[in-house]
Amino acid sequence: MFRTASVQSSDGKLYESLTQTALAFGRLDQRLHHHPLLPAILFRERLEAARACAAVDGHLIDPWRLAAELEGLRSVPLGCDIYERGTSVDALHAAFEQYQWLVRPTDTQRNAIEEASGWLSKYRVRSGPLLGSAHAFHAWIEAGHARAPMRAALIRHWRLTNVLHFPLPLVGARSFVPEAPWSPSEWLPFFLNCLNEEIAAVEDRTRTLEQSWRQARSKSGGQRRTSRADKVIDLLTAYPVVSATRLSAELGLSLKAAYIYLERFLEEGLIVEVTHRAARRLFALKDMEPLREIVRPPKRSQPGRKRGRPRKKESQETCPPDENVDIRPVEPAPTFAPINYEELERAIDHAERLISRHRPALLQSFERSEDPPQNQ
Repeated sequence: MFRTASVQSSDGKLYESLTQTALAFGRLDQRLHHHPLLPAILFRERLEAARACAAVDGHLIDPWRLAAELEGLRSVPLGCDIYERGTSVDALHAAFEQYQWLVRPTDTQRNAIEEASGWLSKYRVRSGPLLGSAHAFHAWIEAGHARAPMRAALIRHWRLTNVLHFPLPLVGARSFVPEAPWSPSEWLPFFLNCLNEEIAAVEDRTRTLEQSWRQARSKSGGQRRTSRADKVIDLLTAYPVVSATRLSAELGLSLKAAYIYLERFLEEGLIVEVTHRAARRLFALKDMEPLREIVRPPKRSQPGRKRGRPRKKESQETCPPDENVDIRPVEPAPTFAPINYEELERAIDHAERLISRHRPALLQSFERSEDPPQNQ
């Protein structure tokens, strides 16, 4: 009787999680289907999904740093030494690899995703799209496969089963944290709850983006009937970063008119310039201001500075010097046996005795060879 009650309790928890997650999927699909900001939402959610997947593997990174890398912008280096900077590079590489799996897989990755999609199709017939995906993911890991192919296959799976009408990366990344349970009766509802939490986070970020977009549009109004101000704001919201050249090409504006719009919005505080440059500038909506803090400003010559590498001043150091640093080597310094010069000294002494003994005879023979010959 106790075993039957525990089974019913676990089944009840599973079906409750399944119901809540299904309702959350339906609510999100209804809200974002044909949403005017869908490209911007997908870009931000892909960054967040790549960050979450890398964090589960122990690589912590700011999603804006990944955004700067994807847009080809040089970011400010992190860390005070080689170890810390190497750690940040490894984290960026891990997040970029996860982003590649989710958005632009290679041919080899695409083959692995197809194999994972086959597992999802098989379990979908038995348990439906949501519960079947949980069963397939658990069985996939039990078979010794990596998590990344199944995560990418889930994005396609949601669209093929009409759970979502857009490629939103909902992959349940937090379901593989170290403290997560692994028995099927506990992990399946945990995975569904993680999907539900991801949907709630997407709704919160979408609400923030919508609020920023509406405020920018309201403050850019009051123009003539032929004004393109609203279109400029919409384009700046849809793309992560936009240049005046791209704005001119997308909206059919002259380059001068595009710069007039951007400069006016920049003065009003509706947008930010993320590249710190006077030429080839890139602009973004106000809520992407953290990207500006991460992008490294270009190197500029300082007035009055002479040629050569400048001296490192203490006031310019980014990291405080370590105190009470023990500079002794970790391992003892190698010691060598002293060189014995006795044999060399004996050989030199013997050579000097031979030279002194035969020196008179050598001198006499040398003098005879220099005497002029006598006439016969």
